[in-house]
Amino acid sequence: MSGISRRSNSGRIALVMAFITLWTGLICARLGQLQILRHQELADAARERLQITRTVQAPRGLIYDSQMDELATSVTVNTVVAEPKNIQDLRKAARSLAAILELEPRTLEKRLADPAKKSFVVVKRRIDPKAALQIQDLQLRGVYFLEESMRAYPNGQLASHVLGFVNLEGEPGAGLELQYDRTLRGAQGEMSFTVDARRRSFDGRVEKPPVQGHSLVLSLNKSIQYTVERELAAVMEAYRASSGTVIVMESDTGRILAMANHPTFDANSFNLAPAEYHKNRAVIDMFEPGSTFKVVVAAAALEEGLTHAHEVIDCQMGSIRIGGHSFRDHKPYGLLTYNQVLEFSSNVGAAKLGLRLGERRLYESLRRFGFGSKTGVDLPGEIVGLVRDWQKWSALSIGAISFGQEVGVTPMQMLVAANAVANGGYRVTPSVVDRIIDQEGDLVFSRSSEVTRIMRPETAATVRDAFEGVVIRGTGRRAALEGYRAAGKTGTAQKIVDGRYSKSKYLSSFIGFAPLPHPRITVLVQIDEPRGAIYGGEVAAPVFARIAQETLMKLKVAPDRIVAPPRAKPELAVAAEDFLPDATPLRPVPAEAWARFAARTEDNTITMPAGDTVIVPDFHGLAKRDVVERASVLGIRVQTSGSGAAVSQVPPAGTPVGPGEICYVSFARGENLPARLAPAPTPPKQQ
Repeated sequence: MSGISRRSNSGRIALVMAFITLWTGLICARLGQLQILRHQELADAARERLQITRTVQAPRGLIYDSQMDELATSVTVNTVVAEPKNIQDLRKAARSLAAILELEPRTLEKRLADPAKKSFVVVKRRIDPKAALQIQDLQLRGVYFLEESMRAYPNGQLASHVLGFVNLEGEPGAGLELQYDRTLRGAQGEMSFTVDARRRSFDGRVEKPPVQGHSLVLSLNKSIQYTVERELAAVMEAYRASSGTVIVMESDTGRILAMANHPTFDANSFNLAPAEYHKNRAVIDMFEPGSTFKVVVAAAALEEGLTHAHEVIDCQMGSIRIGGHSFRDHKPYGLLTYNQVLEFSSNVGAAKLGLRLGERRLYESLRRFGFGSKTGVDLPGEIVGLVRDWQKWSALSIGAISFGQEVGVTPMQMLVAANAVANGGYRVTPSVVDRIIDQEGDLVFSRSSEVTRIMRPETAATVRDAFEGVVIRGTGRRAALEGYRAAGKTGTAQKIVDGRYSKSKYLSSFIGFAPLPHPRITVLVQIDEPRGAIYGGEVAAPVFARIAQETLMKLKVAPDRIVAPPRAKPELAVAAEDFLPDATPLRPVPAEAWARFAARTEDNTITMPAGDTVIVPDFHGLAKRDVVERASVLGIRVQTSGSGAAVSQVPPAGTPVGPGEICYVSFARGENLPARLAPAPTPPKQQ
């Protein structure tokens, strides 16, 4: 029995030992699995419970002007955050924080009590240093600060439409901030905090440092930008206009030196201004340009060999009929030279040049100048404008388009088109960003000028000379500079209201360049709905003069001569009227032949009417000496150009004028003398 009992005990011991061995093996296997095979997984899980990770916003790259003055920068500010789980008295904490941060206590308490936000709540972003010190003095458990980067614009409103803005969440809303967001944004960093069992945080450390974005160096000149905004604000106030735009561009390269719109806003507090104020009208707004558009027709006709600088164009005493509609001038001009058509902004003269081009060639010229497509400027939101295919034009379209109706253009498109005259025939791609640099200041990208030749240098020079006449003798006399030769074109376009051209709302504009003969800058001034005066020569031209004068001085362009600008005559506003006073947008009508008529005196005899006025004689075909003698008898002052026989005059023959009025007479000789003036013919009877 004893032997059996011992064997039985031995079996039980062996069974127990086997069980213990198996159990130990299972435990070791499990430990091996946990410690070796699942080590990383469990370590990550533990770390996740013991640590919280927050992203750290990277400082955006800076934006500099061309002189490396800061226009947009990033500053470090404190953001108040809370862990509601660790706050002992939510109501008391909410009241204390709300009083300092100017928040509504009940709203803040509800946010802190939200079950979905017990671990982390942003109380208020970007608080001022004084508020941060007051919160620190409270010593609230579960309330702490995070350092964040905030966008700041040290110059307030300056260039706000170009720069744009960044909201409180770090998202761009307009301008270069939006256009170059990927470049400016940089790479976000990460910061971790260790927490205890009660989710109280401590031991914060940077896991991944944020990387600042690249910086932009602009073509804008801060000093010129200030001048532009000052002058734009002044004219807006003087004429109580609804809006305005000014752009200053370097003629040869297309670099934008200044760009301003009004109304404007402060990018530091963009949310306080209506969203309408954020629009960059220079590239977003579309308008009918009016007489500034004549640059396209005048240049295209020259380029196609359909006219020349000394041609005399019969402006038919200020009226022409195209497509069943009468187009008129603001004054009854007779014979005008090519230059005088532009100087006195003759709609009839421009329409005749358009008729010579024909629909297809005029359309192709518009496209060549860049209308109907984007200019390519590196700003967001640019539109293409409106240029209908020539096959969809009505019978009167060619006349209307010749002086800036039935087309929609942006200020930037209009500036680029006129600038081709200034720089010798090149269409440039305008740009605002010159180069991109990294955090160390090393070059990342540099922009090169993009140009396309659209006309011969001779064509550009001829139109440029004509535009100088606009400033010296024509509708843009108030655009003249002191010490610099300038050229340009006025525009006074009627606005379309309820499908008809308004008789009370106008768009006044001037586009000019200086100094001649090799312009350095091209400037567009556009004033929308001015009151008290409407003409481009009166409202916009003086703004051009002040801006161009200061800009050339700031660019250290030496004056070419010391000369005072021409004195503006009291009747300048009337001379600047270059729109159609009673025009109405019409539906397409069948084409009709246009009728020619002219009104001149029967001969060169001098008629002395009653009263203080005199009748201007017909000087055509006379020598300069004879013209001066006849004018002096009547007390009429004469301003002449050219030599040989008289080929055109303004005012036309038969116009009553007061003593001392100026009559502009152009002369030509040899091959430039019209055949009908050699010898001087008898003028045709009025039809």
